[in-house]
Amino acid sequence: MDSGSEKYYDDLYASMGKDYAAETEKLHVFIEKYKRTERNTLLDVACGTGTHAGFLCKYYNVEGVDLNSNMLKVARKKHPDIRFTQGDMRNFDFDRQFNVVTCLFSAIGYMTTKADLIKAIKNMSRHLLPGGVLLVEPWFTPEQWKPGHVSTIEVAKPEMRIVRMSHSGKKGNISILKLEYLIGTAKGIEHLAERLDLGLFSHEDYRNAFRKSGLDVIHDPEGIFGRGLYIGTKPV
Repeated sequence: MDSGSEKYYDDLYASMGKDYAAETEKLHVFIEKYKRTERNTLLDVACGTGTHAGFLCKYYNVEGVDLNSNMLKVARKKHPDIRFTQGDMRNFDFDRQFNVVTCLFSAIGYMTTKADLIKAIKNMSRHLLPGGVLLVEPWFTPEQWKPGHVSTIEVAKPEMRIVRMSHSGKKGNISILKLEYLIGTAKGIEHLAERLDLGLFSHEDYRNAFRKSGLDVIHDPEGIFGRGLYIGTKPV
């Protein structure tokens, strides 16, 4: 769901030092290791503001899909030469398949049930050519998630200041993130609030979703920035 915070997304993660360029280089190594197709088409699912997609263009013919229309507005403005489409990862339907499909930065966590996790992985697998590779960065497992954690992020730019405070909760196998934003500009101070509900799945839940989708699956515990990476290969 669009919250209004999307236009500040890039500034917030830049302030945290998220290195999309370095992550893309690591991702490229994984792709080239496991891909068994010749062409280089890539679909970035839950592409957000398109930053990974922009860097991936160095190696692949990239398209992006995301449910959030405000994220896509940012992505299209940044990368007018990349095709971005609005769609839900569980049921988007393109008329073509890709050599590579990615779902990065734990966006898979927006699936809050095992049924939806399987549905999303199956849909991504359906858009993958034989010999292609699916790469999914997981959200936290139930054991890794710590309710009651409070954190802040700050952005300081000449024309703007942002403070984002988050609080973590948990209900069953769903992690809850409550986020509060203060955005200060010459016009005044804006307040935004949002809540994110993200599914907590075990390693076996992820592996099972890949297997049910007809993919061979490998788990790399480090991945491209520490949260691990599930790599699914589609038999030729």
